[in-house]
Amino acid sequence: MAEHHWLFIPDLLRLPDHTYEWQVSAQWPEFATLTPVQGVVSVSHRQTYLEVSANVVTIITLCCDRCLQYYNHRLVCTTTELIWLADTAAVPDANVVDDLVESLPATGRIDLVDWLYQQLCLALPHPQYCDPQCGGIMPPATGEAITDHRWAALAQLQSALERSDPPS
Repeated sequence: MAEHHWLFIPDLLRLPDHTYEWQVSAQWPEFATLTPVQGVVSVSHRQTYLEVSANVVTIITLCCDRCLQYYNHRLVCTTTELIWLADTAAVPDANVVDDLVESLPATGRIDLVDWLYQQLCLALPHPQYCDPQCGGIMPPATGEAITDHRWAALAQLQSALERSDPPS
């Protein structure tokens, strides 16, 4: 990543409500967007785990999986992740443990740019359709000029099959 936004985890304990808020307005070469990623990333120290949340938005250009046309998509990322602090001796509440999948050292750092990049990648739509009703690439009608060169090979094959004799 071109830019990092490191946060030293023990510093959170000195902040009001043990919470740090990052006002995001950034673009990164690794995640090409039409507008800057804008919003808020919040990190709260909860003694045995971190609660990291994002509420950001941007506009990104995607390629439709059906018709291969490019289209602009408003990408909204509203998410929360709980990150276990591995060096803590206390056992977290059973309801919290089920949601924890990541861990960091309690005296370590977290790169908020990298975390946000991962969340934005996870928020991308799959599959990517320019429109739910998109019909995909349509073959040209019979007798119509082929404007998409990808169909030319199919048209040649179809023509060759029509000229060949059917098997007896």
